Amino acid sequence: MTGSRKRHIGSAAVLALTASSGLALVTAAGPAAAVTPQPAPVASTGYSLSVAVATKSIQPGGTDIVSGVLSKAGVVQAGDTVILRARPDGKWFGHRVASAVTSNDGAVQFTVQPSKSSHYRLVFRIPVATPAPVSTAASADATTVAARSAAATVHVVQPSSLSIRTKQRHGAGREVVMGQLRGDGHALAHRQVMLQGQSVGSAVWTTLKTRRTHRNGVVEFLAPNGATAEQFQLVFAGGANYTGSTSGVFTVNVA
Repeated sequence: MTGSRKRHIGSAAVLALTASSGLALVTAAGPAAAVTPQPAPVASTGYSLSVAVATKSIQPGGTDIVSGVLSKAGVVQAGDTVILRARPDGKWFGHRVASAVTSNDGAVQFTVQPSKSSHYRLVFRIPVATPAPVSTAASADATTVAARSAAATVHVVQPSSLSIRTKQRHGAGREVVMGQLRGDGHALAHRQVMLQGQSVGSAVWTTLKTRRTHRNGVVEFLAPNGATAEQFQLVFAGGANYTGSTSGVFTVNVA
């Protein structure tokens, strides 16, 4: 008698390869959590690498210095080669960009000039110990990671722009001054923008209100009462990732 059997899988699961060369459990309902690219853990070797950046934020075309110190069991290591790896924003994987030899105090430094914000790590590798019977020319060149630093980020400041316009608020009889903040080709959310005003003919701007942009980069202010004519502008002070910007000037009647 020939029959057929159906196989039912109650909760199907597969193993997915992550960016760190590890495995993540993914169920039929989807991944349990978002996978963030992380380097594979380093086996305990006694070595350690610190990392630091000089300024953390640079203008386009500018340079920064990534530095670190290699030590083993608290003793600095001189004459060893340290590798610098970089991962630009928006990329999953880093790549080797340079190497240098540690000085007498175990220190090493690199001058970097990223075109966009990037994350840097220092890596120190040592030869892999192989048994004599299986040692070959290829295995003699094999290395393994003995120390890997934390990530240090160099922000490349991008230009921003700020528009301005007004619209009538229904039922209030007052103007709404609004604008959109953009940078690097997209809207900038949750950034603080100032509404500044001055009387016509004045040369002094006064900050009237401050608000944060919405998810679409738009910010809105209700124009204040108390004058027959006012000039307004919007100002973004800038930060680690974007330069400051000032909108054009808009004159409204706020009687």
